[in-house]
Amino acid sequence: MFKKTTFFTLKKSLIVFSCNQLTIKIKFIMKKLTLLVASLMIATFTFAQQGSLTFAANSLDITQPLNTEANIGVFMTDDIMVSLGMSDWDNFTVGARYYGIFDDMFIQATTTAVKTDAMSESEYNIGAAAGWTLDTGVWKFQFEPMIVLDDIQDFTPRLAWALRFTL
Repeated sequence: MFKKTTFFTLKKSLIVFSCNQLTIKIKFIMKKLTLLVASLMIATFTFAQQGSLTFAANSLDITQPLNTEANIGVFMTDDIMVSLGMSDWDNFTVGARYYGIFDDMFIQATTTAVKTDAMSESEYNIGAAAGWTLDTGVWKFQFEPMIVLDDIQDFTPRLAWALRFTL
């Protein structure tokens, strides 16, 4: 009537029971960590300047306004802005800026993709820039003088400027 168990099978069942409890505890901890990460993400997106959109016009030529480079950006945190500019689906620029150096100074890293012909892959250039964001006093327009490297492998710095509007 009674099942005879040895010490080994009893110990084995305790180990299995213990492993099942550990698995349940790990799943419970992972759910809590996921909830914590989601809460931190929501808190990050709801405070201060995060989520603000910016629009910029670079290399503005008044005689040829359609040749102006433009981009749209979003502040991921108070100090980090990510931007995207494109002329078509094959030619685009992705950039990231960090504003935490001095009050209005920024450094920027960019990647530019240029399609050479219809059958080949795009060529990518990595660039950098450093400059200042200066308030113009006219609503939310800013003037941005900067020193730009279009391609860091071909070290030819140039002076550039942009007009930025932040929502």
